[in-house]
This record gives sequence, structure tokens and C-alpha cells, in this order.
Amino acid sequence: MPSSSLLAPTRTAVTVRRTVRRDAEITRMTRYRGGTYSPTVDTVVFTDGTTARTDLIRLNPNIDAYSLDFLGVAPTRPSQYRPANWSAVPNVAARAFEAEVDWIIRNSYPTLGTVELSRRVRGAGHLSGDAHLAEHEAIAATQAAIWHFTNGLRLDNRPLNVPVAVTTEPGAITFEFDGEPQLGSYTVELTSDAAVSLVLQKSVDGTSWRDVAASGLNVAAGYGRHRRGIGVGATASDSRPGRQHRGYRFYRLQVIADSGAFVDIEGVSFTLDGSGNYRNAERVVALYNHLVAGAEAARSLTVVPRLIADRAVVGDVVGPFRFEATDAAALTAVGGTLVDAAGQPITTPVVPGSDIYLRPLSGARRVTVTASVPAAQNGFGGRVITGVAHDSSLTPVALAVPTPTVIDIELTF
Repeated sequence: MPSSSLLAPTRTAVTVRRTVRRDAEITRMTRYRGGTYSPTVDTVVFTDGTTARTDLIRLNPNIDAYSLDFLGVAPTRPSQYRPANWSAVPNVAARAFEAEVDWIIRNSYPTLGTVELSRRVRGAGHLSGDAHLAEHEAIAATQAAIWHFTNGLRLDNRPLNVPVAVTTEPGAITFEFDGEPQLGSYTVELTSDAAVSLVLQKSVDGTSWRDVAASGLNVAAGYGRHRRGIGVGATASDSRPGRQHRGYRFYRLQVIADSGAFVDIEGVSFTLDGSGNYRNAERVVALYNHLVAGAEAARSLTVVPRLIADRAVVGDVVGPFRFEATDAAALTAVGGTLVDAAGQPITTPVVPGSDIYLRPLSGARRVTVTASVPAAQNGFGGRVITGVAHDSSLTPVALAVPTPTVIDIELTF
């Protein structure tokens, strides 16, 4: 702390008044009608069966953006957009989610390149394998994550190879799937004290069963994980001609062992044949899951930047002020100099929870401290610059331009 000679304690009150800046540095923008072909167009499927085409919205001059309203209308001719704050977004449901959308924009494409983004998603455990996200996949997942919050749409991220219902009965386990998948293999983890034979069966209605060709598996006594591949087309449904990638809704694993034998099936898993594990591309699902989880965490950690003056005393140096915010902030002062506990000028970002002090200019009784959060581009706690069309029927957009929350804190003493 500064020495007592510098800080002569008095009972003078310190008043703190906070103002959030509302200005945007972009003048105006033009959105043109989208072309019929773009290498970054993709299609996503939501849990209610709705589908949507996704792509970056490109505004002139050279500004990328995402849609903030799934129900919005794209322009059919060049349309003028103006920069605005979050409160200008016309769809009311979107107004409560600025923290989430800000985090998504800062932590996804194009703020991050696809290589770095893939590394982060893989590190968070959402993505396996070595392949990186493609641009169109990153855009699709980012747009879906934004609509998740602004419109309540849920990307269909339900794995098709995981049953929605499992029923166990003596000598058999029945699996019901969402849809009619064709299976490529099954894996069984079991413990037994005798030899066991396994046979997979298929059914359209869960009542009439037929064996899946070449699906039998003989297992010796003991513990182990055992995989059985299923031939191509072995689970293709012959009752639905002309429909691609259709199998059966119901499968049953028959467990055959000697009477009195102990058999414990600890788990059964499946791979699919003829389709991916999701209705959406797996990398799109992985990034979507990562972004939604990160955005929800960001919301829970969001704190409006402020200085707490409950311990502040006034002298040649005023303070301490406890700084509270979501993330590290760049702090500047007009009318004085911000210093640390040792009396040294503060020149680096200030982390939440830090104590700071103010050395006012001679005679100054009012100083403005400006906090810019976050100090780093990939932090969180910033704000979203929106684009609102002069024609209010057109889709509002979120500019893919990470923007800090800038707050002026006026100290009077």
C-alpha cells in the first residue's frame, strides 16, 4: 500500500457514477442480395425438423456478420444498415442474450481461424480425430449457436447410433432408435462364467423379429469387450423401397447361454452404416456443443465493470478501489493517474478483484476512469454491435467484430 504520508485518511466521501458508452465507430453498411453460389453455404437441421441454409452475411465495407433472427427476411436488393446497440434488436426474445452472443463471436469463426478453433474444440473434448473444421462447418455451427439463444432453436445433436429406449428381459435386450438406422457393427461389454452366444435381430414394429445375417458372436467365459461387424445391407429395410439409408427402428440382442450361467451385459454400443452419427455433420455438432456450453458459462460469470469505493480514503492518493468485472480490463484516467499499491502507474490490464489507487492532478476533485472490457480480443464481457436495416422488416445482424464494453466511471471526492 502507499505510505501513510501519501495517504492522509479523511472521512471525505467518494462518489462513483457509472456510464456505459453507446457509440459505435462504424458509420453505415450495405447488404447486397446473396448470390446463388457460395463455397461457405451449408444446411443445418434442428430438433423440430426445420432446416436452414447458413452462410456468413457479408456487408460492405468488408464486415462479416451473423443473423440475429431466424425468422428475419433477407434483402432482395442493396439495403442500408446502420450500426446499433443490442437494445435495437427488434425481436424481443433476443435481448437477454448479449453476453452469450458476444462470447460466441469472440470464440468462433472468423474471429478465430479454423485451425485454432479446431484445436480448442478438440481440447474441450467435443471433437475427435485430426481433421480440422472447414469454413462452412464453422459458420454453420456458429449461426446455429446464435439462433439457439435468439430464437430458441436447438440444433439436432442427438446421436443416431444411441438408442432412445432400452428394454431388458431374460435372455434379450431390445433397443429402440430415433429413426430407422442401418447398423454397421455392435460392441458388447460383458462378464460371464460360461460361454455365451450373441445374435442381433431386427424389427419394424418391435413385435416380429428376424435375425440379422452374419451377426452372431461367440464369447468365452470371463470379462471383455467384443465387437461384431455387420455386412453392408444386412440391416437395410426391404419394406421401404426407394428410401436411402433406412434400416429398422427396433433391434434386439439375443443372449444365449447355458441354464444357470451368470451373464452380466455392462454395455452395448453401435456404429452406423450408410450415414453419419448425427443428422448434421459431426464437426458442426461438435462446435455447436462447444459454443453453447461456453456461452452459457460466460453468462453465469458476467459482471458489469465497476469500482467499489467502500474502503477508499482521500489524500494525495485516493483509494483503494476494488475493481470488479467479467474479465481483465484496460483502465485509463482523465484528471489523474491510476497507480498500484506500490504507487507505480498501472500500464497493463487489471484483473477482477484487484485494488487500484488514484493520484489526482493538483486541485482535481473529479476524475473519469474508463474501463474497456475485455482487454484481450478473445476474452469475454464485451458487447455486440448489431446491424439494423432502415427497412425494419429485414433481418437484424450481429457484426463479427469483437467489441469491448466501455464504461466511464466518474469519481467525485
